[in-house]
Amino acid sequence: MITKSKVAALVFKLGLAGAVLSGVVGGVVGFPGEARAEGALLAPSRLAPAERTRLTADIAAARAAHPEAFKALAEVRRQLPALDESRRGRMASVTPLLKRLGADALYPMLDQLAVEGGARGELTETAWLTWRVSLLEATGMLRDARTAPVLTAILDAPATDFEVMREAASALGKLGTDAAATKLTALAATEGPKQAAVLAGMGACRRHAVARALAASVAKTSDQATLRHVVHALGDVGSAWAWKTPVISASGEETATRAEAAKALVSAFVAHDGEVRRAAATAILVVDDPSTPALIQASRQNASPETLAALDTLARRFAASPLRRKP
Repeated sequence: MITKSKVAALVFKLGLAGAVLSGVVGGVVGFPGEARAEGALLAPSRLAPAERTRLTADIAAARAAHPEAFKALAEVRRQLPALDESRRGRMASVTPLLKRLGADALYPMLDQLAVEGGARGELTETAWLTWRVSLLEATGMLRDARTAPVLTAILDAPATDFEVMREAASALGKLGTDAAATKLTALAATEGPKQAAVLAGMGACRRHAVARALAASVAKTSDQATLRHVVHALGDVGSAWAWKTPVISASGEETATRAEAAKALVSAFVAHDGEVRRAAATAILVVDDPSTPALIQASRQNASPETLAALDTLARRFAASPLRRKP
């Protein structure tokens, strides 16, 4: 049986030691079951050396302590072709399966994302997209600070798939840290192929700085599709329901964040019509900020008859919202 060690020894004899050290030979020979040193979304080399060393060590320790978690994740991946074939929408529902694996799935998922999950194999394009997006979504649900280096590196990587970048931004945002907010607001202000996706996902980072960045985007974005994403993200960042969660309200920024979101959403409602206005109306109800009636009233000045009628309808909807009702 030809083993990796025998091939490596032969290569050294041929004077190609450098190729072995760089991993080229392993990639060319393709040992059965051996993936390249590359995750589904990230090559380990894109991590800082200290972070890469820590991650690989933590994955090895987790594999030794909880091998069943790695096997369970592998089983979900094995089911991808069947799940993809029977999907009813654009992507199969895989995230719930990953969520059921619990906290022990953290390192198996990080392993797939950034170390050993890079082999697409015979997966279809939709199955491969589903897998990567679902891994990010399930990782974000854990709200574990140990995911930050990988998520940040993914956002900095060359990949620009909208769904992937949006979910990476959302996963990082769920950490709710100062560093996450700073990273996301910087990316949101940077023009390029990732900007719209980051804007769409960053509402999961419920911090005042994020609300300010999204509000600024409303004022300077003309693309209707991007505006809809921004409006939806403003609904996320200011969501009255989400701010009832202790892990989110702990920042102490609820009042400022929801007020910022409400102000930007009413502005978007007045400045645009069609789908953007409809999305803004829905988001305004989700944010449910006490300042909304005053914002609507102030927006009546210099408004067109059509906009006045729309504002009247919005005011009635806001007053009748279930969130407005006293228990």
